[in-house]
This record gives sequence, structure tokens and C-alpha cells, in this order.
Amino acid sequence: MTRITPPTVTMSTGSRTLEIDTGELLFPGLVLAFCLFYYWDTRALPELSMLYAGPLLYTTIALAVVTVAVQAVSVGGGDDPRGGGDGGVESAAAAFDPDSDPEADEEAVFTVRSAAVLIVLTAGYIVALEPIGFLAATVAFLAATLYLFGERNPLALAGYSLGFAIGVWLVFVQWLMIPL
Repeated sequence: MTRITPPTVTMSTGSRTLEIDTGELLFPGLVLAFCLFYYWDTRALPELSMLYAGPLLYTTIALAVVTVAVQAVSVGGGDDPRGGGDGGVESAAAAFDPDSDPEADEEAVFTVRSAAVLIVLTAGYIVALEPIGFLAATVAFLAATLYLFGERNPLALAGYSLGFAIGVWLVFVQWLMIPL
């Protein structure tokens, strides 16, 4: 597997150090880009049609900003020039460290194999949506994905899968009246 190390931007002022892990900015950056596209695409709609979209858009933007703050930014002080050592940025960068322990790599949950299986599961989910329906396909997909990434408790698999699928179904079908 190729070891890719995303760059970390470090800024220092006096005894304070700010580290930004650029690898952790990818997902929230994509979310913010999609929010901007969504806003740009729907800004000409009548105000009434934005009744549900407005709060959803603003909540998504807020969550993306919080994700950036929590995951990618580390503020430290003191004598450690790398930023305090709370483990936030260092642990994220350690996942890409070529000098890391090889035994830890074998125990890693997200590998090339699991990524390939996830792609196959997602394709199967998309194909299964039409013939077996949203609820059955979503519960099976979520349970398989959770199992793939290490969840082995049958009650947790069933609870998470059923709870999320039913929650999404209730929001779309019952509240927003959008068929799935």
C-alpha cells in the first residue's frame, strides 16, 4: 500500500503553535463545496420552497465548520514545537507514517481491501434499492458496512441499522412526504 503523508501547516507565535492537518480538511471541504453549490442552485427558488432547505443547509455548514475545528486544527503551547501533543494532529498523521508499527497496520480497520468491499457493498445497495425497497436494502447495507468496519455485536448491528433506516424513512416519507 502506498504511504501518503498529507502536509501539515504549522504556524507559531511566541509560545503558541497552530497545526492544520490538510488531510483532515478534505471531507469537510467537500461538504462546504456541495453546500455552496446547493445554495447557488436553489437561490432563485421561491421562498416557500426553501422552508426545509434553509435550516438543513445552515446546519450542514455549521457541522462542516465544527468538523474542521475538531479534526484538522490543533492549538498547543509550551515547549513542544509540534503543538502540545494532545494527540489530535499527531494521531491523524501517524496513520500515514511509513515508520509506524507493522502489526498496527494489520489491525487497521480501513484498508484497501475494506475500501474495495465498501465499493462493492455500495454498488449492491444501489442495485437492490429498486427490487427490495428502501428499508430492507438500507438495513442490510448498514449492517454489512458496520460489520465490515469491526462491529460484531448483533444487537448493535440490528439497532443501528434499523434505527437509522427507520429514522430516515420517517423523515422523508412521513414528514417531508417524499417517497423513497
